[in-house]
Amino acid sequence: MGELVGVAHGKLYRWYKDHLSGFTKPDSQKKLHQHDIVRSETDRKTGKPEVVRVPILKSENMGPDMCIDEKYIGGEFYTLLANRQTGKIALMAGTQNTVELCELMVKFELDKRFGVKYLTRDLLNAYDWTGRQMFLNAEHIADKFHILQHLFDAVQSIRIYHRNVYLTKRRQAYEAFKAKEAERKRNCQSMNETFHPAVFQHKEERLENGETNRELLARSVHLLYKFSGQWNSSQSTRAEILFKHYPDIHTAYKLCCSFREWYSKEYIGQPIKKIMKRLDIWFDKVKSTGMEEMLNFKSLVERHLGVILNYFNDGRTNANAESLNAKIQRFLQANNGSRDLDFTFFRLTSFFA
Repeated sequence: MGELVGVAHGKLYRWYKDHLSGFTKPDSQKKLHQHDIVRSETDRKTGKPEVVRVPILKSENMGPDMCIDEKYIGGEFYTLLANRQTGKIALMAGTQNTVELCELMVKFELDKRFGVKYLTRDLLNAYDWTGRQMFLNAEHIADKFHILQHLFDAVQSIRIYHRNVYLTKRRQAYEAFKAKEAERKRNCQSMNETFHPAVFQHKEERLENGETNRELLARSVHLLYKFSGQWNSSQSTRAEILFKHYPDIHTAYKLCCSFREWYSKEYIGQPIKKIMKRLDIWFDKVKSTGMEEMLNFKSLVERHLGVILNYFNDGRTNANAESLNAKIQRFLQANNGSRDLDFTFFRLTSFFA
């Protein structure tokens, strides 16, 4: 933009920041830091007390349908409490500590906090306890996206394990090759002979589609996120070979698809007993496999079963929070965000609060 008007980008940025935006006005600076929390601990680098930045705290942005999520900005995780209906941020704070979050949220009027009927969130314990203490009338709904992400991680961890087996073999072969070359070089030097280094070669078996096991496992990452009906022809071929050589991945994939079908929006509004019966069948299938990765995911579902089941009441998710996260990320990329956090937060307030 600066080049279009004959002014360097940096100079235009400074003009806007220091003179046009209102950022440097004392009132703006006061508003930007008026809710910051000063901790008793000191920063190791500066020796000064640690400060929790709280650039946004607006009670007027509260509503009956709220979502809470985290956002990584400038090396810190920020908690975002946003209104699902308006998309406006009610709280943005550089902490995930329950005590500090509660300290900030008590600044919202009591009727605003009691007026929250729904709170969609991930499984972070801090958000669980904060929500229970601050929003006593709210129904908590575990975010479907985060639950499925844990499920996908369980399946992918099995694929990664198998690939690491082949990577380890390759590394060990290379280390043996280097040791052999070093010994050969020493022998050549002792005999005053010219040393001609060899080229490392590691032969690997080629599978039916021409790929090695390492390549097959690496290229199968995306197809495991999809239902089989969504695969293209090459993915279908690759999946057939993958499942033939790695039956445990096939078992985990089938359990993954089965859980996703249980979590389908078509069951929203159905009786909880019916939904639980279908989940119990899935639990039994997981137990019968004895697969640690899937058993770990099963345990996670059991621990958070109540808030997961609340999804089937009316299908609320944290999609709004994820969308807000994406918008903030694009905003940061377009505005050199993490280089000047105060100015970034000043502008974020204008756009999102």
